[in-house]
Amino acid sequence: MNLKQDIKDLQRIRKILAVFFEEGLGYYIQQSKLGNYLPFHKRLTPVRPLTNRQMQAVRIRQAFERLGPTFVKLGQLLSLRPDLVPEEYSTEFEKLQDQVPSFPFAQVKAIIEEDLGKPLKSLFKQVEQRPIASASIAQVHRAILQTGENVVLKVRRPEITETINADLDILFFLAHSLEKHYPELRNYRPVAVVREFAAWTRKELNFQIEAQNAIRLKKELAKSPRVKVPKVYVEYSSSRVLTMDYIDGVKINNLAGLAKFHVDRKKIAKTYFLSILEQALLYGFFHADPHPANIFIEKNGKLVYLDFGIMGELSARDQRRVIQFIESVPEKNPEKSIQYIIAMAENTRDADITRFKQRTIPILEEVYLHPIKDRSIGRAMYEIISLGAQHGVLFNPNHVLIAKAIYQAEGLGLKLDPHFKVAEGLHAFAEEYLHTAYSPLQLARKVKTTLLEQRDLLVELPEHLQRVVERLEKPEPHEHISLEQLEQLERDMESMNRKRTMGLVITFFIIGAAFLLFLEGKKELLGLPLSVLLLLLALSLFLYSLFIHTEHKEGMYHESNSENST
Repeated sequence: MNLKQDIKDLQRIRKILAVFFEEGLGYYIQQSKLGNYLPFHKRLTPVRPLTNRQMQAVRIRQAFERLGPTFVKLGQLLSLRPDLVPEEYSTEFEKLQDQVPSFPFAQVKAIIEEDLGKPLKSLFKQVEQRPIASASIAQVHRAILQTGENVVLKVRRPEITETINADLDILFFLAHSLEKHYPELRNYRPVAVVREFAAWTRKELNFQIEAQNAIRLKKELAKSPRVKVPKVYVEYSSSRVLTMDYIDGVKINNLAGLAKFHVDRKKIAKTYFLSILEQALLYGFFHADPHPANIFIEKNGKLVYLDFGIMGELSARDQRRVIQFIESVPEKNPEKSIQYIIAMAENTRDADITRFKQRTIPILEEVYLHPIKDRSIGRAMYEIISLGAQHGVLFNPNHVLIAKAIYQAEGLGLKLDPHFKVAEGLHAFAEEYLHTAYSPLQLARKVKTTLLEQRDLLVELPEHLQRVVERLEKPEPHEHISLEQLEQLERDMESMNRKRTMGLVITFFIIGAAFLLFLEGKKELLGLPLSVLLLLLALSLFLYSLFIHTEHKEGMYHESNSENST
């Protein structure tokens, strides 16, 4: 790799390496053959390795804070990904402070006017010049719309995109160097980590993506009376400006503030825990960075999510796998539970499954030995997935994010309510999951999906039948099959196909009716319960299919008689 070609700012990489050296990490710089880019006097300074992993983590965290927004964001990502770094590192990186001096209001005004295309005064009645928060990517100002709504304006820092892009070039270079000179790090895939970080950061820089995330989550949680997502004002937002409702509340871990609001901490704990499970396992789209600074409680006790830059997604298949894992734990069958986790992995081609099981089954056995309130299921899942990369069991980042989100929800629930019972939370969710997953609407969707999945088969079946008939019409010389027999065979197969299709539809209606009887017998149409109507429809279809089948047989009988008489 040619450094002058691949690194846009040579002075920047020298500064980065100098900071890591000053934090006591010079030995690793020398080992990775990057020492030549250090100042001459630092190259001559004796260096020793840091053998204490916790101390390594502290020094790296301090270096990240000194190096600015790109490295702070990298540390924050790694704090969410213990599968990519040792646990001591991910825990230490949670302490990273993302607070930087604010930039001038004149620049804030210029960015807003340029992006929204109007003078600031025509857009807002008032904008507070002093920001209420200032971080590495953006700063936040309170404002009032001309229509009177209290909002916050999140404005991206000038030139932050250029700064981060330049640092990403350097990080890719450093990652390649680490993979080359530290073979033991290859399982952690430093280059892939930087690639993932680059994609994540570039999304976070585009506030239009965050706006869409908030809108989507708000729609999904619309029926949750105790959970709220601030409204996004799309017409006052852009890729550099995000306008949302102002939330007047306290952080979820501010116990003194919660006491002033006289809110029930037990209810908040349960609401938060169920909300995380609902997002991930019912809707497959969840807030993936639910630390206390991103969760507020209003005076009325409502839980409010903030900051939608990091979101996770789970496929329907993965949702089922997580639920199956949770359900399997009480069975105390670690082999079965681990198989559900392994089934989620996106790559096990080079995995040492035997060693992975040896490391992870004891984690589950520890859960079995203690009451669920003392040993977290979320924590167990989090630890198991975190060990994956070490043994070549590679998980999708979303799997790690949901494991950590559940684990954090358990921990915060216990902080809010020392008597919080995870088992009760899981039981409440199981009931909600049953009613949601098997509601009439969901059943109808499943029927539709199944029919659509079978559509190609149903459409292509006549063509397949035709091919069979064509082959039968050209038999081997020693076979003697009449054309009448072939036509009869074709008619029989078509009849069988019709009956199977009708049977499939009738079965779906009957199953749907059964669930309606069980779940929603109160809903009526024309004075009759929907379930009864559906059963009547299923019966009608059955009788119709029977009538058609009888007519078909009679038609064939008369046709056969006429042929015989001829």
